[in-house]
Amino acid sequence: MIACFAKGDFNMKDWLDNVLTKAEDFLAMIAAILIIVSMLTIILEVFTRYFTGHSFVWIQEYNEYFLLYIPFLAGAWLLRQNGHVIINLIDNLLNDHSSRILNMIVAVLGIFSMLVLVYYSAVVTFENFQKGVTSTTVLRTPQAFVYIVIPIGSFFMLLEFVRIFYRSFKSTHSV
Repeated sequence: MIACFAKGDFNMKDWLDNVLTKAEDFLAMIAAILIIVSMLTIILEVFTRYFTGHSFVWIQEYNEYFLLYIPFLAGAWLLRQNGHVIINLIDNLLNDHSSRILNMIVAVLGIFSMLVLVYYSAVVTFENFQKGVTSTTVLRTPQAFVYIVIPIGSFFMLLEFVRIFYRSFKSTHSV
């Protein structure tokens, strides 16, 4: 990066775009690891319960938390890959320019939704942290650690919607 400054070809937008892409890839990798850990711990639970009649207390609870973490960690990456389920019935009827405008409208709705989700989930997470709220299970997991993934994942999805809006806006005005 320092070499870019010396050459004078440093572009902040490209650098931020690259950082966001790498952060989304990293979060998606964590989600993939959680899927694998979930699979292995459930297999362990099934075999242990079958052969010994006992089970691990933590497996079910933490796999429930994984089911919350996985979509929020991988959501922005999936959005960037255009991998979310879409209904493109209207989009197929539109020309390219109108389709890009529709993408901008969808991005604005996504930005608004993620702003609301980031704000309220951050408030709930912070309140749970301040009050020291724990799960009612035997593990007594601090709920702030469970909820923290919601504002983090929503924030990255917000940034991805901003990127989608910017790219749609740029392509609409370059035609």
